[in-house]
Amino acid sequence: MSRSAQHLQEAADWLIRLQRPEVDETDWLAFDAWLSDPGAQAAYDAVQAVDEEIFQRGAAVRGELAEPRRVAAKRTLLIDWRWLGGLGAAAAAAAVAIAIAPWGDLLPQPDTLYTTDKGESRTLELADGSRVDMNTDSHLSVRLDKDARRVTVHEGQALFDVAHDRARPFLITAGDETVRVVGTKFDVRRRDGQLSVTVLRGLVEVSTDGEDNPIRLHPGQMLEHVEGASGVSIRSVAAEDQIGWRSGRLVYRDQPLGRIVSDLNHYFVRPIRLDGENTATLRFSGVLIVDGQEAMVRRLTSLMPLSATPTNDAIVLRGRPSASN
Repeated sequence: MSRSAQHLQEAADWLIRLQRPEVDETDWLAFDAWLSDPGAQAAYDAVQAVDEEIFQRGAAVRGELAEPRRVAAKRTLLIDWRWLGGLGAAAAAAAVAIAIAPWGDLLPQPDTLYTTDKGESRTLELADGSRVDMNTDSHLSVRLDKDARRVTVHEGQALFDVAHDRARPFLITAGDETVRVVGTKFDVRRRDGQLSVTVLRGLVEVSTDGEDNPIRLHPGQMLEHVEGASGVSIRSVAAEDQIGWRSGRLVYRDQPLGRIVSDLNHYFVRPIRLDGENTATLRFSGVLIVDGQEAMVRRLTSLMPLSATPTNDAIVLRGRPSASN
């Protein structure tokens, strides 16, 4: 067996090994050591390219790949190798080696997944010159092809400042919406099945599954859509308010408390819960500075008819009697 074929088998073994629940720091250190062997990195990238090809084209495994796994410095391992019909690790590795050998150079580049943890933000500088600012607790994947630049917002929020490239449109998929741009600046939010697109500069076109005609948005306009539902709503907004999170401010104009608490729960590990029949529908307008959880809750209860009760595993907000008057 040639050294390159051996590397492919070893790469497939690592792909399987690192997905096991019991993987630990020892495994990652051994994997890093293996990557230092000449040719190992290229083999592993080739195996991941097959992984992505299956993700894009393999209907039989698409359901198992619906939820992206969280990655930070390393790329995610998307594939469940049980699709090979229960073959052992060695047989799976051989199958991958056979599949890659003739066509490896023709396979598409894999998506790169980016995530932020609760309370974390992140800025991406893409190879095409575009910039992506990711909000807290967000997950998106990026692939730059020759004919298009493709991003999927799996969950969360991001501000895109897209470099102009007429030959390669910038396509963003978020739920059942597709955003198409050439060069512009806009915000995409996907949380709890609620989708929104806000334009700060330039023009974007938004298409929804099942709709024939895309909707064109201008600066200062926001499109909102419930995932899976028919129709969208478009309204004029103060676009800078929608990206206040970049400077540590959450700006609300007549929003329900349920939406605000949902936002806060993406910043902190300890959940905030609502108690009371009408508590979630209370309306709020104002600005919340993003700092400590207790400080934010205290600020919110000072501005609304609410009481906060810490428990062992959460903070419970209840409407005061005056809230229903």
